[in-house]
Amino acid sequence: MSTTIDRDEVVRQVLEKKKYRCLDRDLVTFIAGKEIKKRTSLKEAIKGTTNKLHQVGWAYFAQQPDYTAHLQELAMLPTDLHTEVNRQFCLRLMQEHASTRERLPIVGEFYATLLADIQPVTSILDLACGFNPLALSWMPVEPDIQYSACDIFNDMTTFLQSFFAHFHIKGEASTCNLLSTIPQKQVQVALLLKTLPCLEQADKESARRILTGIRARTLIVSFPVRSIGGKEKGMRQHYASQFESLLAELGWHYRKFLFASELAYRIERDP
Repeated sequence: MSTTIDRDEVVRQVLEKKKYRCLDRDLVTFIAGKEIKKRTSLKEAIKGTTNKLHQVGWAYFAQQPDYTAHLQELAMLPTDLHTEVNRQFCLRLMQEHASTRERLPIVGEFYATLLADIQPVTSILDLACGFNPLALSWMPVEPDIQYSACDIFNDMTTFLQSFFAHFHIKGEASTCNLLSTIPQKQVQVALLLKTLPCLEQADKESARRILTGIRARTLIVSFPVRSIGGKEKGMRQHYASQFESLLAELGWHYRKFLFASELAYRIERDP
């Protein structure tokens, strides 16, 4: 006799866990819906859902960021983002997320290389942003840049909204689940940095749908060249082959950039 697992009950119990309570509900629902089809009990479905959520988001944090302390420190900082004390604050916080931490040694080179010759940059959509908006001081963009950011953690996007407000940035941070909904704001540049491999952990068909759903003239998509643990594992060759095959199918023109810790593509297309 087959057992029907209540998806809403899986979602409720997952969101009750301290580690997952700030996750976007739509993402939890999406993943739970897939997991209950593969499991035979509520307990297994909950475990499968939390395991997948860890792969998609929590694997990039060594520990929960202390947003209360970060907001208190933010309130005491001067409002010019480009001062040294503010840049040091941003560098320190970017250390807390594995993706931005890996980019720190090349952060200036990374954005100068990818953005300098498409000036002026007036609007950015940062998808699955993590702490990447804190790198804004290193980006060659217009002073009145419109910066939209989204991620799966409610507490993170709340903090980022306070960050934008404190430094008088025309920014908007929100939670989103790219596996089901792509923000439809039209922008000049969209960033999708080291994100597609994470999302494909939950949905192997997500890359094409996400890329074609973004409304931006320029897409910057990147991939890690090493695992979070620092091992190469042939990742650069694997991601390059896979992604370039997709770009060929889509008929999109691109430039390829290889950095010490990241493989990046800049794609120009009609929004």
